[in-house]
Amino acid sequence: IILNPLYKESRPDSRYARRWIEAATIQSLQIIFALVVAGPLQILFLGRDDDPFGITSWLRNKSRALDSHNLKVRPPIYTVDGKGREITIPLRDGVETAATLYSPNQTSDDDRKNKADDSPRPVVLIRTPYNRASLARYGFRFAERGYHLVTQDTRGRFGSTGEFFPMLNEARDGAATIEWIEKQPWCNGSVGMMGPSYLGLCALAAMREEVPALKAVAPIMAATDLYAVMFGREAGAAHVELIFRWSHLVMHLMSKPFGMLEAMFTFFHGTGTALRKAYRHSPLNEADTLYLVPNSEPLEWFRDGFAHPLGTEPFWDDKRHFVQFENMTSIPPVLLFCGWYDFFSAESCMYDWKAMRKLNEDCRMVIGPYTHWHVQAMQPKLWRTLLDFFDRHLLGDAAARELPSVDAFAMGHDMGWMQMADWPPPYTKEQKFGMIRGKDGDPNKLIDHNNSAIETFVESEISYVYDPSDPTPQVGGATFNPSCCGRLSQNAIESRNDVLVFSSEPLESPMLIAGEIKVHLEVVSNVEGTDYVARACQVTSDGESVNLADGIIRRFNLRPGRRTMVDITLSPVLNRLGVGDHLRLQICSSAYPKYGRHLNTRGSFHLEIEANAVVSEQILIVGGDSGCCITVPVLPA
Repeated sequence: IILNPLYKESRPDSRYARRWIEAATIQSLQIIFALVVAGPLQILFLGRDDDPFGITSWLRNKSRALDSHNLKVRPPIYTVDGKGREITIPLRDGVETAATLYSPNQTSDDDRKNKADDSPRPVVLIRTPYNRASLARYGFRFAERGYHLVTQDTRGRFGSTGEFFPMLNEARDGAATIEWIEKQPWCNGSVGMMGPSYLGLCALAAMREEVPALKAVAPIMAATDLYAVMFGREAGAAHVELIFRWSHLVMHLMSKPFGMLEAMFTFFHGTGTALRKAYRHSPLNEADTLYLVPNSEPLEWFRDGFAHPLGTEPFWDDKRHFVQFENMTSIPPVLLFCGWYDFFSAESCMYDWKAMRKLNEDCRMVIGPYTHWHVQAMQPKLWRTLLDFFDRHLLGDAAARELPSVDAFAMGHDMGWMQMADWPPPYTKEQKFGMIRGKDGDPNKLIDHNNSAIETFVESEISYVYDPSDPTPQVGGATFNPSCCGRLSQNAIESRNDVLVFSSEPLESPMLIAGEIKVHLEVVSNVEGTDYVARACQVTSDGESVNLADGIIRRFNLRPGRRTMVDITLSPVLNRLGVGDHLRLQICSSAYPKYGRHLNTRGSFHLEIEANAVVSEQILIVGGDSGCCITVPVLPA
């Protein structure tokens, strides 16, 4: 609470005002404060039921008042019990799930005399596989503003019985939980759902059952297209870092006595031996029992995903979009809160938003400059938006702010939030740049078609060599690695021999890119299969290159020695380049370890072995009237 305002100065939308090391220092100070000051106070006083000196009441009230001030949200109206009440929620097949109920207190003058208020109120439900005890802050924030809040362990996790299988039962279990809550005397018939990441997937899944009591849903960093998350929307390239890290985390969290500590240490320090070996192991589908969960039975859901990498198999019929809005008759109001650099990609959230709007125009989307791990940075915007959304739709508060259809953060120069009626903005114009080989050692160029006739540049070739034993690393972007995600310097990557770089001339006027950059390549390869990765960057006047958006496509049907057309659509972006900046494009054949290495063979990537790997040469045809180019959506000044 005390140090968070300092931390906000180093959040990603401050554009280089503070470097990552400063953010890491502030986070370290927060941890030290919690251990040295807050922890001992809680041990001494918050655990005591009698609270003889009123310390418990004082700490809670001051803490929550500061919390509200820091988040710039309306102050608490009620006090809340510190622990919540443990309840058991039965599911339709007899499985019993563990849950905690947080409620406002009946009085606010003295915590020692408070009793939970069981009068009917709106209920917010959060379902999690990561231990409901970690969600107490959500309980306090909602209950002290007039809601009941229920946190629930999903089936097979922590206090709940049954067997856990990712996303298999979340729709039915979520609906059963809502129906049970609706029947309780402390529910007024209105239930909302929310949560980040997998918790947001649970909220989205429950919509599929069309339970009437579900009145509002707010998924945070979540989307319905699981295939796009795991393999890229048009790629078939496994997001190995996400799949491996998440599998390791979720399977170790429940291990005792040190499972949680081990999982978190390995997770946040991704250079751990187990993960390093797993990323490079071949075949990939053996990594679960060898490195992620050694000496265990194979993880069925882990191997199922790798066995169906194309996205067209029947396996994906109910998972490609696990909520098929076109088959639904109605949905409640929805708030999608996502990030430009989140692996629950912005394009997947946008797909969901457009599909939802056909059923209910009261669906909102917020896209910030966030990664999956910018928990601190997104807090003020997130909580102001969440409370306005739920106050309006669950409490019926007419004074709550009406949210814009799209609230998007423009990165780069002159950053700030932009409110829009639609995405992408319908008034964008396409600006085309051709790729040109540099002469006599000069850098390769991006030539603006509006200012130059690309046909005047002679067609030529430019090549690079990709070696699977030394894959091009992924630095920044939408990764599941908290220490290597988001908007990061690309200069070191661009100095590698296996990366081609094309840069525009310095811009004479600002350029606001709004939408998806499309890359067209004309290539000649010496192998039947490989990956093509494209990454758009902004180069500032001081020479620093930072990533804006990227994309990948995996090919198995190349004809060695013959020309092939390859089209890559990059992730959506809203970014303003300033006068003197350059637009830059990287082309390579790996984004490791975000995506698993292509071994340059035609075999199924999850079954291929290292012994079959070959080195490939990729030739790009540039110049002329049909060479490589990019198309950029630009908002007119």
